[in-house]
This record gives sequence, C-alpha cells and structure tokens, in this order.
Amino acid sequence: MFRYFILASLFYYTNCFTISYHPLYLKNYKGTRAAYKFNNRYVMLSKKEDKDKDVNVNAFNNIDVDKSGKLDISELEFYYGKNNYMDIADVNNDGEIDYLEFDRLSNIKKFGLRNGGNLFVRNAINFGLLDKNSILADGEASVFIGNKGFDPLNCSTSISTLRRYREAEIKHGRLAMLGSVGWPLAELYHPYLSKIINSDNLLTVSGKTPSLLNGGLNNINPAFFMAIIIFATTLESANIAKNYEIESIPGDLGFDPLNIYTTNNVKNKRLLELKELNNGRIAMLAITYFAISEFITDTPIANTFAPIYYKLAGQY
Repeated sequence: MFRYFILASLFYYTNCFTISYHPLYLKNYKGTRAAYKFNNRYVMLSKKEDKDKDVNVNAFNNIDVDKSGKLDISELEFYYGKNNYMDIADVNNDGEIDYLEFDRLSNIKKFGLRNGGNLFVRNAINFGLLDKNSILADGEASVFIGNKGFDPLNCSTSISTLRRYREAEIKHGRLAMLGSVGWPLAELYHPYLSKIINSDNLLTVSGKTPSLLNGGLNNINPAFFMAIIIFATTLESANIAKNYEIESIPGDLGFDPLNIYTTNNVKNKRLLELKELNNGRIAMLAITYFAISEFITDTPIANTFAPIYYKLAGQY
C-alpha cells in the first residue's frame, strides 16, 4: 500500500520536472521575445525563434576570452550578439556572470525561469523540503554548488550562514570519506597488522570497529584522542575569526600538491568542487549506515563488502 502511495505522489508532482514558464507573462516583442518580472525588474527571455547560439555551460571557457573566470557584457555580445543574458543571469548584480550564474542561465533556457531552472529546488518546494521564500529557492544563494533545495528546517537564513554551513559540510564530508574507507579496511587488516607489530587487537570481540555504538573505545589509549583533539583544534583555530560575509571557496586549505585544482580552468574547478561535495555527502550516509548496521546486526561491515573487495582484487 505504501509503495502505491509513493508512486501516486511522484505522479502528482511530475510537473516539477516539466519545462514550464511560470513567471508572469507580459507581452511579445516582434513575436520573438517575451518579458518576465524577476528580482523586481522586467527582463526579456529569448525564445527558440532567435537564431543566436544555444546557452550551454560547455561554451563558458570559449566565451571567457580574457580567462578571468567571469563573463562581461562585451564577451557575451561578442559570442551571442545582442542579448539580455546579463539581466537574467547576474544574480549578485556585479556586472559579471561567473560559471555558476551561467549554469543557472543555461537551466533557465531549458526549464524556465521559475527557481532559476533548478528542477531539484522546484521538486523540493513541492514536497515541502524547502520553503518557497528560502534564499535557496532563487537568487544569489541559489547558485551555490550542489544546491538540491534540501533545507526542511530553513537553516539557511542568510548567505553568510549558508557559507558557514557549507564549509562545515565540506569538512564533515572529507572526514566521512576517510572514515568510510578506513572502517572496513580496519576490520579486514587490523588483526594482521596488530600481530606484525606485536600489539593488541583493538577490534571488538565480534571483529567490529570500535565506536560509540559498538563499544571498545575504552581500549584505545587516551593519548590518541588527546592528539586528535589538539590537531583538530589547531587546524580550526584559523577559521574562528573567518569572515563569511566575504565570498571564498568553502573548505579551501590550499592543499593541492599535484596541482589538479589550481591549474584547471574555471569550469573544471567547479566540477571538482561539486564532485567532492557529492562524494562527501554519500560518505556521510555510508559511515552512518556502517555504524547502525553493525549495531543492529552485530556483524562487521567488512563481512558484507569483503567478497566484493577480494573479487575486485582478484583474491576471491
């Protein structure tokens, strides 16, 4: 019965994923353009009859002639001809369009002006996971990387608050990515390594990783926890006085020894940031699942993944 209810709900809200122009339609100009009210100003949306090039995020680097990472009006007009894209896409009113604003413009051209063309946000509002007046619904804050519109408690009350939460999310995601790898590896290899170095096996009796739910933390030297606390405090002390009113890259510690990020173009930088954010979110869910699963089943999570791991490694 429950699954039918879910299917019915999804069918009812399929309009979230349809192309639709909900903003107020005013009138056509020469049969090729329509005007909409956005951010208390009227802007013109080019229709398909216009013979300019399609707005596609893949073209961003080609349009950015001076490689500044932002597009000005002259670059837009040089590539597309006379257009109104600056009026539509410049959400922070700085006279330039960065990659995320351009991505929003691309979505608007494909999916309509409502919620900046973000179908995730549109869907979240319809399901009650985001207030329609939230700063994530549209505007300057809506172009944050990874904005899926999930804020049921309306925690994002301002851009500075959103930046603070995003930085915390990035850091927790990084720790979770390390933990989601280290957890099963510890259960697989710690017994062997402890024998090699002639040390105690710190896993629980059933072979599970020590945790709050599993127990076994009392077997770990308190000096280890003190060292972790001091190390983490030292790193975080630099961010205590950080001004989140100023735009910056969340979680940027300047750590890029292989120059994978710093030497890349703007588009690839944003994609790398999105991948890190998404992988961190998945890892946080994974590490939570590990803890709950072991607590309920009393079975090491490595027992579940060991056949897959050994098969990939050619040892099973």
